[in-house]
Amino acid sequence: MRAMFDAGRLLVISPHLDDGALGCGLLLTAAARARVVTVHTAMPAAAPAATKWDRDCGFADSRDAMRARLDEDARAMAVLGAEAGHLEFLDSQYGPLPSRERLAKALAGEIDAYAPDVVAMPLGLHHCDHERVREAALLVLPQRRRLLWVGYEDEFYRYRAGVLQRVLGQLARRRVRATPIECAGHGDPERKRLAVAAYASQLRAVGLHTPDAAVDAGERYWWLDAAGGG
Repeated sequence: MRAMFDAGRLLVISPHLDDGALGCGLLLTAAARARVVTVHTAMPAAAPAATKWDRDCGFADSRDAMRARLDEDARAMAVLGAEAGHLEFLDSQYGPLPSRERLAKALAGEIDAYAPDVVAMPLGLHHCDHERVREAALLVLPQRRRLLWVGYEDEFYRYRAGVLQRVLGQLARRRVRATPIECAGHGDPERKRLAVAAYASQLRAVGLHTPDAAVDAGERYWWLDAAGGG
């Protein structure tokens, strides 16, 4: 029998301004109420030039890049019908990552303020920003066991050979059980497609000219259970 869940009042933790929509766009449209809290949204310090990623996205200045991403995110969240929250930590391309403990405290504050039924966190399959968010969320999970925690597979990174198996193994060693689980509700593919399309600068950098591939691949979730690990 398949494990199923009701999205209910949903909080999605997103490393960057696009990850939540890419990994959970269908889930967000299936929820009764939804909020996406994005971690790495701080404005970088003034600099004479953009990072390589920002240049690949079509920007000559990193502050202009972040402003554009925030605008894209606002449009995407409006399409998905989700509230947007920003923790304003720096992206690793602009500065050092926050400690796991500092980030965990911020995430716990967001969870307590919003009081969700379900928390969706990235599995952190690749990229130091995603991995740091996963590690911080795992510090909070045992303290909020009354909630349903699901891990979502980071879009694009989940296709890298062996990354999912590696992370599932890490979770098992930490005595966190990961069980495949599906949302009982049906999300809206067209709304996800429009939301993903809103992140035009990011799609350009990954070479995705239409959002169809990100939508047609579907979404996969894992029920994360620390209480059952002994």
